[in-house]
Amino acid sequence: MESMETSATPSAAAERERYEQSLRRLDTFARRLDSQFRIPGTNIRFGLDPILGLVPGLGDLIGLVLSLYVVIEAIRLGAGAGLVTRMLGNLLLEFVIGLVPVLGDAFDLMWKANDRNARLLRNHISRKLEPGKRRRSWLSYLLVGGFCLLALWLLVLLGQQWVPQGTL
Repeated sequence: MESMETSATPSAAAERERYEQSLRRLDTFARRLDSQFRIPGTNIRFGLDPILGLVPGLGDLIGLVLSLYVVIEAIRLGAGAGLVTRMLGNLLLEFVIGLVPVLGDAFDLMWKANDRNARLLRNHISRKLEPGKRRRSWLSYLLVGGFCLLALWLLVLLGQQWVPQGTL
């Protein structure tokens, strides 16, 4: 009986360490995108994402693509469809409002979708490390694919409005 307990403990410890390494990597990534720098004399923090958002259209798309890394990593770590949907909702909100000049840049500076998503994933992993069931949901991958198609569709619509009529 003792040998079963000792053999189960190293695998649980290895799993915990794998999750902690992933979370540290994702926290660092999210911080770089959303809160790496501080405006002197204030508590306002920002990262690369709001800076990229200053480039109309393309900057927001690049920020969105970078932000999808956290969601894909969440799926890899076993996040369910509900969590993935919340994470994608955070990104979609930031992306769509980010397309609005000036207002979108201010919103992006304050919303910090990557930090939010990293925190959601950390909470999920904390609950997951407690005894319970584990499973990966194919629905999560489907949601990410659908989200990418929706973002692409929005960009095509916006691109049609920016391209002068008769040039295509």
